[in-house]
Amino acid sequence: MPQTRNRRAGVEDRWADLTKPRQDRNADGTPMLSADGEPVMTSRPVKYGKGSRWRARYVDSRGIEHEKLFARKADANAWIENITSTIVTGTYVAPNAGMVPVGVIHEQWLKNQAHVKDSTKAARASAWSVHVRDRWQDIAVAEVQTSEIRAWVTELSEGGAAAATIENALGVLRMVLAVAVEDKRLPANPCDKVKAPRREHSIRAYLTHQQVAELADAMTRDGLVVRFLAYTGLRYGEMAALKVQNFDMLRRRVNIRESVTEVVGKLTWSTPKTHERRSVPFPRFLAEDLAVQMQGKRRTDLVFTAPAGGVLRINTFRTRVFGPAVDKLQGLDDDGQPTTDWPRPTMHDLRHTAASLAISAGANVKAVQTMLGHKSAAMTLDTYADLFPDDLDAVADAFDAAVAALPKTAAGQLRATGGPDS
Repeated sequence: MPQTRNRRAGVEDRWADLTKPRQDRNADGTPMLSADGEPVMTSRPVKYGKGSRWRARYVDSRGIEHEKLFARKADANAWIENITSTIVTGTYVAPNAGMVPVGVIHEQWLKNQAHVKDSTKAARASAWSVHVRDRWQDIAVAEVQTSEIRAWVTELSEGGAAAATIENALGVLRMVLAVAVEDKRLPANPCDKVKAPRREHSIRAYLTHQQVAELADAMTRDGLVVRFLAYTGLRYGEMAALKVQNFDMLRRRVNIRESVTEVVGKLTWSTPKTHERRSVPFPRFLAEDLAVQMQGKRRTDLVFTAPAGGVLRINTFRTRVFGPAVDKLQGLDDDGQPTTDWPRPTMHDLRHTAASLAISAGANVKAVQTMLGHKSAAMTLDTYADLFPDDLDAVADAFDAAVAALPKTAAGQLRATGGPDS
């Protein structure tokens, strides 16, 4: 609040307030009289010498008056100036506004999550109930300290929680406290300067063309699913949601419009992960098998379905079809140990495999980005930097070729001096 016109705002001398005439008395308590016999009256503040002398007060935007007492006028002025500064900068927090528990703000935050996907809601709900609730729900938002949040993150890490788990838990707390900041219960979010541990990329099983074929052949059914995922890079949920009308067989393109996810046993349909539709090519050698897969189906029918019809659920497919095929290729012994050097891919490794095969075939960063539906080429590079060819040797070779084309005298000077000054 800038300098207010309200007369109740400012710094006041309490000892100078509320003065009124008062009759003086003698030492024995009798009224003091003048020579004319009139009472001797003096004017002195009724609060003179009682309590803190200076009162600083202001009125907030809701018309509520707040005050604080100080022994020194300088301290009272400093307090008022600080309050005025926070109001001007938009960081003002009314007294006691931050005494609301984190759990109450969490309930308020939940009401604003209607736009979030069910899968995201489930992940956030799990993070809150498992890691955040018991630690923070009863603490007033104003009492949540950055140092305590850092200590909590350290405790989670030392307790064995994965980096992604800690990231989700910290993210939920950060979003909840952001609501408190918006409602002027906190001047700033204490989570803003806290970082979760860096994620360590798990070892990926990049399959070769031969291994993709072997895995598809080892499956009791739906081998086309493996080949399709390994050569398109689609997420499993995107593949499971594909309908006949999503395929352009002449151009060999599949249009990604939807995704289906299983959340706590319930199927949830939504847009793709990045909310952007995209068109992905598929190789010619898959066209015939895809055409057979769609034979007799209507445009709105699913292309890949469970044996009894309906959505091909990932959990069922992984445990009943995909996993047993990998076990077979690894040749597990009685103790469950592999007897071959065949890798053990996850379902998501088929997406990584598609990226690897595309890059090895000469695809550039933008092409791989488009195929996988990444938000940016930078994200693609961050994810698969190890797969793109190292051009440093090519740069050195180009320098050699350029110098070799120079006249012999100039080339000789470069070799003799070690190169021009930089």
